[in-house]
Amino acid sequence: MISTTPFISVTLILRIVVALLLFLPLADCRQEMHYDSSGSSNSAHLSETPVSAYDFMNSIGVNTHLNYFDRIYGNFPLLERDLKSIEILHVRDGVHLQNSDYNAALYGRWKQLGNLGIRFDAVLDPRSNIGSLNSALLDEVDTLSGHTIESFEGPNEMDVSDESDWPSVDRSYQSEIYSAARSMKGANSIGVIGPSLAFASNSSKVGNISGRLDDGNLHPYPAGKMPSVVFPNQINLEKIMCDSKQVIFTESGYHNAINEHNDQPGISEAAAAKYIPRLFLEDFAHGVPRTYLYEFMDEAPDPGLTNPQMHWGLIRADGSEKPAFFALKNLIQELHDSTQTTNLQPLAWTLNSNVAQIHHLLLQKSDDTYDLVLWQEVSSYDLEHHVDINNPSVSAMLTLGRTARNITLYQPVTQAEPIRSWNEVRSIPLEIPDHPLVVEVSF
Repeated sequence: MISTTPFISVTLILRIVVALLLFLPLADCRQEMHYDSSGSSNSAHLSETPVSAYDFMNSIGVNTHLNYFDRIYGNFPLLERDLKSIEILHVRDGVHLQNSDYNAALYGRWKQLGNLGIRFDAVLDPRSNIGSLNSALLDEVDTLSGHTIESFEGPNEMDVSDESDWPSVDRSYQSEIYSAARSMKGANSIGVIGPSLAFASNSSKVGNISGRLDDGNLHPYPAGKMPSVVFPNQINLEKIMCDSKQVIFTESGYHNAINEHNDQPGISEAAAAKYIPRLFLEDFAHGVPRTYLYEFMDEAPDPGLTNPQMHWGLIRADGSEKPAFFALKNLIQELHDSTQTTNLQPLAWTLNSNVAQIHHLLLQKSDDTYDLVLWQEVSSYDLEHHVDINNPSVSAMLTLGRTARNITLYQPVTQAEPIRSWNEVRSIPLEIPDHPLVVEVSF
C-alpha cells in the first residue's frame, strides 16, 4: 500500500532540530555544556560555560633572579620597565638574607615591584643559609618585602642536589615551612606551595606530603616540544605528593640556545613566540591555576647560543625584547580584565572543523565580553633538523547561537591591533594558526 503521508527527509528533520537548538536561550542550554578539558575543539559545543578572564590573567607568572646584581638583573630600571610594560603581576624568586645593606637593596626591589601590583612566590631552601625557620623569620622576610609575598614555596629541585637523603630533607623542611607560615601574623593571606622536583618521577621517593602544603608543585618543561606533551603524566606523578590538591607550575618554559644539542633542546625565538602564549593557555585549560615561566631575562651574554642557562628569558642579555615578549604582552593586553567575573554565562557556539589538534579556551570578562581563544596544538619547531615548521592555517566556520553585536579577531603573535571585525553576525570564517587566535564576541 502506498502511504498518503507527505515524505519528510531525515536530513531536513536534522536541520530543523539543529536550528531549534541554536536558537534556544542560553540559560536552557546550561546542561548541554560540552567543555573538553584537553582544549580540543573538534566537536560541536552547543553551550559552554566560560572561565573568568581575570582568573586566566592571574595564572600568568614569571621567574626572576633579583639577587643577581652582577648580571642583567642588576639593571633594575630595565627589569622594572619591562615588567610594567608586559603587565605580569606574579613573580617567583628566592629568599636570601645577609647583612642589613644587602637585605635593604634586595627587598627594596621587591617593594618597588610591589608598587606595580606585583606579588611574589618566595622560595625557601635549606641551601640558602637563611637560618632556622620559624614564624618570626618569615614575618621578617614579609616585612622586608613590603608585604608583597602571596606564597612561600618549599625547596627547589632537591632531587638533583648533592644531598644523599634529599627526600628526608624535602619532607622535614616542608614541615618547618608549613608550621612557620601558619604561625605568622599574616598567615591567612599567604599560601604554602610544596617542594619542586627536577624529575616528577621522583615523587614516589618523597611520598604524600599533602598535609604540609596548600598547593602541589611541578616543573614540567616540554623539552622543546609543544606545551601539551606534559599532560597528563606529569600531573599524575605530582599527585603522589599533593594528593587531591591543585598543582602550581612554578617553572616551565623554553630556551633559545639552539646550537647546544646535548642538554634539553632549544628552539628558535620565532617558535618560542608561538609556544609560550600557548603554554599559559594550555596549562590553564587543563586546570593549572598558575604557571611561572622560566625566566624573565637572559642572565648574561652568550652570542654563540650554546649555553642554555643564558637563554631562557623573554628579554635578551642586551636588554632587547624577544618576539615572545611581544606575543605574550599582546595576549595579556587583549585578554586583560581587572575584575573577576562572578556571573559566568554559557555561550552557544559550534566550529565546523574535525581537526583534532585545534584546542581552545573560552573566557568571559566582567563587561560580559567573551574571548574564545583557538590555536593548533601542533609542533612549530623541528627538533631533529633545528628549523621552524611552517604550519598552514586550518579553515573553519564559527557559528554562534545568537547574533553578535560585534566580533573582532586578534593574533597576538603577529600584532597588537585587530586583524578583522564584523558587526551583527552569527557566523564568521576563521583561519586558525599554530599560535593563539583571539575571537572577541560582544552581544
